[in-house]
Amino acid sequence: MALLRKDRIWPTAIATVLLGNVVLGLVLMRVAGSDEHFAVEPDYYRKAVAWDSTMVSAERSAALGWSLVTQITPVRPGSPSRFAVTVHDSLGAAVTGASVRVDAFPVAYAAEVQHAPLSFDPEGEEYATTLDLSRSGLWEMRVAVGRGSEQFSAVIRMQLSDDGHATLVAARPGDPMP
Repeated sequence: MALLRKDRIWPTAIATVLLGNVVLGLVLMRVAGSDEHFAVEPDYYRKAVAWDSTMVSAERSAALGWSLVTQITPVRPGSPSRFAVTVHDSLGAAVTGASVRVDAFPVAYAAEVQHAPLSFDPEGEEYATTLDLSRSGLWEMRVAVGRGSEQFSAVIRMQLSDDGHATLVAARPGDPMP
């Protein structure tokens, strides 16, 4: 008696290929999901559907003429760093009385997002918080400022080095050449 009859070879082969495809898909999903560098933009579908309103918000933000000046204390492993921004209006005056928050993450480990509100320091006319910036490399800081009906947002990229220094990155990959 043969292990597999001739009339069942093709159905068995097809079932084996289909089952193997399912198993391979599950293994690949497991491998992809365990990568610490893997991240998905939160609410990416909602953001894609609302792209037109996002562009209108960006235009309103740019029309305000506000700008940010950032400061980071030297980065030391195991100790939090002070992240501060000074918000200036279109005339160069400090913007006070605003609500400011930051979403900061290392680009290579984009799933490690730190969300923090910034509190106002009247002495330096700046908004500040502490962040764990212990990883060196390229970091992205998404800053949102709101004051009444005025909404401003900016994306800042900084290169944090092992020796504790932060350098503002002016150009990003994919930006148009000047």
